[in-house]
Amino acid sequence: MKKSIFVLILLFIISCSQTTKKSTDNPQFFGEFLYLSDAAVLNTGTEIYGVIIDEKMQELDDLCKAIKRDEYDMIPVYIKGIIQDNTAEEGWDKLIQITAIDSLVNPTDKSIIKPNN
Repeated sequence: MKKSIFVLILLFIISCSQTTKKSTDNPQFFGEFLYLSDAAVLNTGTEIYGVIIDEKMQELDDLCKAIKRDEYDMIPVYIKGIIQDNTAEEGWDKLIQITAIDSLVNPTDKSIIKPNN
């Protein structure tokens, strides 16, 4: 009996540690995204990140363009990304590189938009 309880506890600990590891590999962020000509930002409400301008950022911007009311409209987005320190003298202290786009929230009617990935 004691051995089976020990095995169950051990399995529980192992499964929890694997779940934690998976979730920290590509953490999910919710925030308002804005891209203007040569700068992109993600405002999470508690932190503002500069967004690395690459293919994934361009893909997110293309999705946002379809629902923006004007060029300064910040679109609520759910993304996964990797945080890095900014080594340049200018810009935000922290940068985020988008690894996946989960969904966007249409600011007009609050509907959720899922990209076709």
